[in-house]
Amino acid sequence: MQLTFTHTTYFRTSLFFFCTVLALALVEVCPAQNSNALSPLRKTADDDATKYTDIGNIGLTITNYGTIGSNFNTWPTQPSCEYPKGSRIEHLAIGGLWIGGILRREGVPHVSTAWSDLENTKGGLITDAEITNDPGSQILQRSSLSGDQYFNLDAVSHQDLVMDFTDRYTRVPDTGDSIATHTPLNVDIHLESYAWNFPYADFFVVLNYTIKNVGNDTIDGMYVGLWNDAVVRNTNLSGKPSGFTFYNGKAKGYIDSLRLGYTFDWNGSPYGPPANSYYGVKLLGADPFPLKKDSSGSFSDAPLDSIGDLHKDTYYNAWIYRGNGQDVYFSPDQDNDPGNWYHGKYQRLSQSMPKANIEALATPIGQSTSDPATLGVAPSNTTDLLSTGPFPSLAPGDSINVVFAVVCAKKSGIGTANGDYKNPSFRTTLYNNAKWAQQTYQGEDINGNDKLDPGEDIFGDGILHHYVLPQPPRQPRVRAEVENQRAVIYWDRTQAEESFDPIRRKYTFEGYRVYRSAAGADIQDPSNFVFSMQLVGDYDKADDNIGYNTGFAAIKLDSPKVFPGDTVQYWYRFPPKNDNITSLNGWQYLYGISAYDQGDSANNLPSLECAKVIVRVVPGTMATSDKNAEIGVYPNPYYAGASWDKPGERSRKIYFYNLPAHADIRIYTMTGDLVADIPHDASTYDGSGIKWFDDFSGLGVPAHFAGGEHAWDLISKYDQAIATGLYLFTVKDLDTGNVKRGKFVIIK
Repeated sequence: MQLTFTHTTYFRTSLFFFCTVLALALVEVCPAQNSNALSPLRKTADDDATKYTDIGNIGLTITNYGTIGSNFNTWPTQPSCEYPKGSRIEHLAIGGLWIGGILRREGVPHVSTAWSDLENTKGGLITDAEITNDPGSQILQRSSLSGDQYFNLDAVSHQDLVMDFTDRYTRVPDTGDSIATHTPLNVDIHLESYAWNFPYADFFVVLNYTIKNVGNDTIDGMYVGLWNDAVVRNTNLSGKPSGFTFYNGKAKGYIDSLRLGYTFDWNGSPYGPPANSYYGVKLLGADPFPLKKDSSGSFSDAPLDSIGDLHKDTYYNAWIYRGNGQDVYFSPDQDNDPGNWYHGKYQRLSQSMPKANIEALATPIGQSTSDPATLGVAPSNTTDLLSTGPFPSLAPGDSINVVFAVVCAKKSGIGTANGDYKNPSFRTTLYNNAKWAQQTYQGEDINGNDKLDPGEDIFGDGILHHYVLPQPPRQPRVRAEVENQRAVIYWDRTQAEESFDPIRRKYTFEGYRVYRSAAGADIQDPSNFVFSMQLVGDYDKADDNIGYNTGFAAIKLDSPKVFPGDTVQYWYRFPPKNDNITSLNGWQYLYGISAYDQGDSANNLPSLECAKVIVRVVPGTMATSDKNAEIGVYPNPYYAGASWDKPGERSRKIYFYNLPAHADIRIYTMTGDLVADIPHDASTYDGSGIKWFDDFSGLGVPAHFAGGEHAWDLISKYDQAIATGLYLFTVKDLDTGNVKRGKFVIIK
């Protein structure tokens, strides 16, 4: 694995159009049937909303016109901000970059927004999609992983998305449509997003913005912010995100010392239990630092001294989505009135809302200790803005760099009442995750002064490197062999054991860990299936007084195992050679194999573990053409709602077992009507095509079967759920021509 820390490639970008005035009217007339942000009517040829982070545990859509999140336009095939990956727990509808400044020759502030909750169309004109892109714009993908198809020596992370956009246009370049009320600051924006798959770094995505003045006027009083329409919801329960009901369960908060705004699901209403996680936006840093205040409270000409002081120039605001009153919880409009800080967008960028109002974002009306009648606003449909500034005056040709992170985390406890989620102890994991994001950004800059001080030059090149992470061992290469009541997991030794950490300048491998989910974990808590794995094996070096010193004898093979068509030499296996661990046929399990290192006590660095290599297995009978092998169905009879079942007609399944490698399964009613015709190929079957297994496709891990079993979801070839009754089936062996028959009972 190789990491480098330069980033020089630039690309150009474009934008979506928005709904017509008629659509806006419908939003007002029928608010319960419309989502927060309007779906785009059309888009320019160079807009790209198809890219998202699929490394690590956050699936975050990032576009080349200044927004993050998909606005659920492609749900469920593409995540908006899904965490954990594959869970369908979404955290963000859409967000967008805001840039405010004062053109010196005019002396009045202007704000360019990629997106906000303001009215998106006026007379068919675009009003607040003021950040667009140039013709020919595209998104570049890079990776520092040597085996990745996007491997690039310029990559910063395991997955970089690199793009450019601008606020220069008052008309969309390739359509000529006017962007109403937009006065450009004349800035170009270069964005690089970074994501890693390390377990200590897979819960955040870094958004690194470089903003350049390409006009001919100096920009004074510049502020930069990230607006978010965050909404944390379990879409397994809610279905397709739509209607204000979906958005009304938000509560929010802000941690000044961490420069971290966060959103969480207040009570899950009306869909069920609340989604057990947080969405956070954190300001990581800026170069140069914003200006400091002098003794009178006015901004001086000198910038802040360190990242540690950056909270002094960080601002947090939240307001009711599309609110239109005169209150801090109502949306700012295009006007910028210095006398009413809550009124204009520039004022919101440059000042925080009162602390009492921030605290009320997690307090229902009637429970506020300050003013119960007015301050309590949660749960409600709120958006928020995290911003920083002002920056030193930006002359033509000059640039500033502002870096945010999207941070997600599971709650650290289970509350007994809604208000319990206000307790800081529930945010312990969120705070830790935010600190890892901060450490990643600072890299060699240990003291956060944006300078390379003595003792900080890890690479010895005199250059300050951000985004420097200690490296855990590389992931082993893993293979699963599935058998009757058993799964055997094999892995190689060279990937992990020959890993060299450039930060610590040594080989650091210590051992392997094996994880497994319990039978039925996918039924009990499908959204947390990946987190349900428990440690079932820990094997490490026996000669270094680190860890348990178990050695590898129990899992190491006498000679490497090689499979047909696979050149990898597999040296380890689990279960251990003499351990008869069994599994239940037809139940879905996750296995995870990871490698971990020795840690570094001298530098207070704990042992680091690579991301688990996950395999998904379904034990069952092996494929057979034995004439004497009985082909059957289980469970038989099938009872809807039993312990193996999931709710919903499309989330059921039964299995045919002892199937030939190549077969045709036909199911009939007692009167001879054909219900379903199912082809079976043991070499390719992975359960796809039925909802039970497709629900976990977001993991990016296909299910492995033993070859002699095939699941059916009780849905007929006419796409109808079958009724209670006795059914007949035939199985034809396509290799021998033999036909076997059987029957099964469905009870609903």
